[in-house]
Amino acid sequence: MRIGLIGCGKQAPKHIAGLRSAGEIEIVVADRDPALARALAEREKVGWTEIVEAIFADPKVVAVDLCTPTPTHAALVRASIASGKDFFCEKPLCETADEARALLALADQSGRIGMVGYIYRFAPVFEQARQILDGTEKTGTSKVLGKIAVATLRIGGRGSAALWKHRRETGGGAVSEMLVHMLDLAIWNFGPITAAKVMMHELYRPRRVINGVEEAVDAEDFVLVQCRTESGVPVIIEADLLTPAFTQIMEVQGDNGTFVGSIQSDWPQFVFAIREAGGYSAGRTEIKAGPSNMFESQMSTFVGAVKNRRQPDRCSLRDSVHVLEALELMRA
Repeated sequence: MRIGLIGCGKQAPKHIAGLRSAGEIEIVVADRDPALARALAEREKVGWTEIVEAIFADPKVVAVDLCTPTPTHAALVRASIASGKDFFCEKPLCETADEARALLALADQSGRIGMVGYIYRFAPVFEQARQILDGTEKTGTSKVLGKIAVATLRIGGRGSAALWKHRRETGGGAVSEMLVHMLDLAIWNFGPITAAKVMMHELYRPRRVINGVEEAVDAEDFVLVQCRTESGVPVIIEADLLTPAFTQIMEVQGDNGTFVGSIQSDWPQFVFAIREAGGYSAGRTEIKAGPSNMFESQMSTFVGAVKNRRQPDRCSLRDSVHVLEALELMRA
């Protein structure tokens, strides 16, 4: 199987490693800057091409992996579909809900496999959380935690990895870089967002040192959002590009207990049940999720979907429509 990867920045090596874990995959890379493609190809020992269009023109390429800035996604997804190729796209899928719905319809009509990179769905601790919260997306009630009172999610990183990630015109900022991950995690567990209010949307560091150069930036680096899901669950999400050491956590409070989980092994991960329920004893039960390579799980799922001609069981285009719809509620 030959897969073309477009966009040779920070995420590309992770995607390459993930694709390789899925079996015998031949990878060819491309970037609008051919020098980046060549450097990545030499470093990773993969093929490369000088022009992006060559990926779509290659009849041996069966799928495309898009690792480019958000404003480029929709056009590249359309090109993938037009050339008869399945596609994996880094999050978010595109810039508007209307655009996402149009891409979903186009993929459905063409029979193409499409998947979007909401990688937290592949974290073992959150796979376990999904089991604990099973049914909550419809009823607002968990068989373990009872009726959910509130869910709080936080994600923070220091940013400054690339200039485009801090410029509005190139799709940067804490919303598209960070918030969307937690928004998707909330939607996965608690259902579609029906109401949203932005409590804070700030730019605290208008100047950043990026690749050794001080740059003026204009995309937000802190956002705090209050939401409510279709199932009636209140959700609070904080995301930033200010935290010196990466931080991520999800807490869920129900009338029968608490769930706390994180992809960070040094953070608490447990269920506390007031009464025995859903296979959990009363009191605190530590969650032993263990470490996992989420990129391997993610890309293996995509490759499996392409081989079996079945849409993936998570991170679908329809899931991304819900994320974009929630973002538009926040902008209203």
